[in-house]
Amino acid sequence: MSKYLCLFVLCLAPCFDLCSVYAQTPSKPAPSKPDYSKEPIVIEQDSTKVVFENDGTSTRQSAARIRIQSDAGLQRYGVLTFPYQNSTESVDIAYVRVIRSDGAVVSTPADNVQDMPAEITRAAPFYSDLREKHVAVKGLRLGDVLEFSGHWHCAKPLAPGQFWYAFNFSHDAIILKQELQISVPRDRPLKWKSPDLKPLITEEGMRRVFTWTSSQPERKPSEEDQKEQEENMYRAARGQLRPPEVQISSFKSWEEVGRWYGSLQQERVKPTAEIRSKADELTKDVSNEDAKLRAIYNYVGTQFRYIGIAFGIGRYQPHSAVEVLNNQYGDCKDKHTLLASLLDAAGIRTYPALISSAHEIDPDVPSPGQFDHLISVVPRGKEFLWVDTTLEVAPFAYLITALRDKQALVIPEDGPPKLMRSPVDPPIKASQTFQIRARMTPARWRAKLSARSRATTPRF
Repeated sequence: MSKYLCLFVLCLAPCFDLCSVYAQTPSKPAPSKPDYSKEPIVIEQDSTKVVFENDGTSTRQSAARIRIQSDAGLQRYGVLTFPYQNSTESVDIAYVRVIRSDGAVVSTPADNVQDMPAEITRAAPFYSDLREKHVAVKGLRLGDVLEFSGHWHCAKPLAPGQFWYAFNFSHDAIILKQELQISVPRDRPLKWKSPDLKPLITEEGMRRVFTWTSSQPERKPSEEDQKEQEENMYRAARGQLRPPEVQISSFKSWEEVGRWYGSLQQERVKPTAEIRSKADELTKDVSNEDAKLRAIYNYVGTQFRYIGIAFGIGRYQPHSAVEVLNNQYGDCKDKHTLLASLLDAAGIRTYPALISSAHEIDPDVPSPGQFDHLISVVPRGKEFLWVDTTLEVAPFAYLITALRDKQALVIPEDGPPKLMRSPVDPPIKASQTFQIRARMTPARWRAKLSARSRATTPRF
């Protein structure tokens, strides 16, 4: 036994000697800390924590610690904005404070908080319950550290028993640590996706917790940043922005999402006596179905002003068709409801189609949050005609570039909702002719130039 022990010790002896030799080799100097002194701001910590319940209610806490190092930073964070949806949630500001370099703390009092309508409701034809709490930060100076935290509570979910959430990490500053935490009931089935950053998933009692952690310790070179901004502008104009970095939803399928929206519009799209009378008036001089369709489309598209209306569930639920008829205005879902109701009175079926004008729908995460627009789909035999009444003066069945070749959730009355792709090409082919005529006079070296440009499209 001792023989094997001695052999084992002898075998290890060279290893210990070798290790001791390596340990005596001078180690490489520790990497120096990055120099952020020239950055306008440094976000030292940014955290968001969301807690969802089975009934759809939720709470959200956001907190940040930011070092202010420039006048641009002072301007950006001198007034903080806490947005919220007044009819479904409330927001409380836990604290806003400034920490001086000597450790002194300056807290912003509650008197500095102002509650006002969101800026978008003041700058566009848009009526909404979106509001903002503005906080003028007290005593903020260069070199200070700003800390703040807000708590949101949603007591009236838009879809009782369901929840969804989307999140993008910040990429426009130095960020030492950014964290997103989402807590859900442990046994609740979910659809979620975050292809570029994988979460840590843990269980805490009856809860399942997803935690994503990110940082941005270096700024992108200005050329790369400019190129990325130009690419995003190009993508935005074509409705091809990338989907959110994190998406989560309690909806099990797109059919479930479609049936939820269908239930919101089902009663409101039914034609009343007033709607039937108007449909008869609009189609009294036409006999075939195609002419009826165009007459009603032209009426809804051109005679009703577009005004955005989003109060609580009104973000998704339209007004009744007769209300829209009498109001003479509405948003995309309102105008579709009126169109569908009038066409129904004329014997033509029409389906709502939820679509995004910003980005392609991600089929892996069924969620109402992926849509920002609604258009109409009319079955024509085995084909489908796609129309958008919000364009007003556009040719019949014309879709803007951002809505073409996009997946949309079509919701028929006589079948299951399903994702369908909108047309790739517009229904018309535009042409442009450019003519140029020139004459030169050699004797005096003078030239006379005339040009004419003409664009034509078929009449509708």
